[in-house]
Amino acid sequence: MLSETGTQFFGYYPGTVALVTAEHAGVRNVMAAGWHTALSAQPPMYGVLIGRERATHGLVAGSGTFGINFLPASHAKPIQGTGVLSLHDLPQKDKLTRLGLQTLPDAPLALADAYLYYRCRVIQTVPTGDHDLFVGEVLEVRHDPTFYDDRRLFTGEAAVYLGRSSYVKTTQGREIYLPESFD
Repeated sequence: MLSETGTQFFGYYPGTVALVTAEHAGVRNVMAAGWHTALSAQPPMYGVLIGRERATHGLVAGSGTFGINFLPASHAKPIQGTGVLSLHDLPQKDKLTRLGLQTLPDAPLALADAYLYYRCRVIQTVPTGDHDLFVGEVLEVRHDPTFYDDRRLFTGEAAVYLGRSSYVKTTQGREIYLPESFD
């Protein structure tokens, strides 16, 4: 029951966290993004909101490209690490190495342990309050088929972010509600 009223904005979690990868002028980074979404199927577009003060913001804006990576629940700790460690504070300036995250040799924005990856080209940047929405045209999709069934429905365990550094795993149990079940 909705019994309390207020103005504090919250409740946009639970949800999966996308790991945004970017590289520009010899600097690379990865960051956790809780605010991300598919925007269009045709043409394929994906959006991610990034705070202007984040190191990744400048890398995406400068390069015009970004990667979106989804890692399984077994990687919840490095997922969280990408959100709490800042490239601004790291003397070696390599968050990926510090967290044990590797990229693919032929796709430097694709994380090797991701079950899904999108390579995106920025086609629009939309200011949205304290963040910018980077709208990306999806140029490439890679996935690990062991995480999907023959209909490309996800069957793995995703790390679901609850907020405040807390995660749960999805379960293998699944309920299906076909349209005819509502007759």
